[in-house]
Amino acid sequence: MMNNKTGKIFILFSLLLLLFLEGCSTKKKILSDLPSNDIEVSEIIKNSKKSELKFQNLRNRVKVEFNDGRSTQSVSLSLRALDQELIWISASMIVPIAKILLSNERVVFYEKFQKTYINQEIDLIMSALGIKNPVKSFQNLLLGKSILDINRGGWERVENPNYYVLKSSKGIQSSLFINPKTFYLNQQRVFIPLLSSLITIDYSNYKTIEDKTVPNNVLISYMRGNKIIKINLEYSQFDFPKNLTFPMEIPTDYKIKTLDEILK
Repeated sequence: MMNNKTGKIFILFSLLLLLFLEGCSTKKKILSDLPSNDIEVSEIIKNSKKSELKFQNLRNRVKVEFNDGRSTQSVSLSLRALDQELIWISASMIVPIAKILLSNERVVFYEKFQKTYINQEIDLIMSALGIKNPVKSFQNLLLGKSILDINRGGWERVENPNYYVLKSSKGIQSSLFINPKTFYLNQQRVFIPLLSSLITIDYSNYKTIEDKTVPNNVLISYMRGNKIIKINLEYSQFDFPKNLTFPMEIPTDYKIKTLDEILK
């Protein structure tokens, strides 16, 4: 069973990992399994945006496996999202163990192991990491979109025999590996200089639900020095309801902590 400290780090890491993270009009349709040398960066971006998941409300169940190189732990998550505004996560191991509510200005979190909670503004932390919209960045990480704003410009193409590879040439270093036939994102890599760390996210087994295409599996690898943490996400029960609630009531007997204290 997951111990107290590992459980807290796992739930927060799954959240905070993300917190750090019509162009050229060609007429011909690109359906090759291999990259074309003739397509411009702007056309790759245009086709990639067409394949992105669009929604107002999202609800999902997630099976999560966490491996820090020493042990493997599993937990189930219930995830809800209001596009670009709120993300709510409830974690369970047979019984509920923790909840997170993330907005673009604040993170609220509580865990039942040691009865602690945080309720903290995050705008300064996000600004230091160059992230303007934490919810959108986290949402994109989970759903097969670029963590960085793909519309911001500064992308250049890197030759690759199997994918269209776009690399950011300004700010946070990021590389996108895009399937040349579907234009789905197969992998993205983000280097965070402030933390001297690399995040690699692999997406696989895309499926269509209610006319929306989503990855069924996401593998997040976090590398810093000799330390490697892997988080494997397996999605199920996707739906897109018209209305959602985001309940977050902190028990009165819980002790307040800061992010730094929780992660120690």
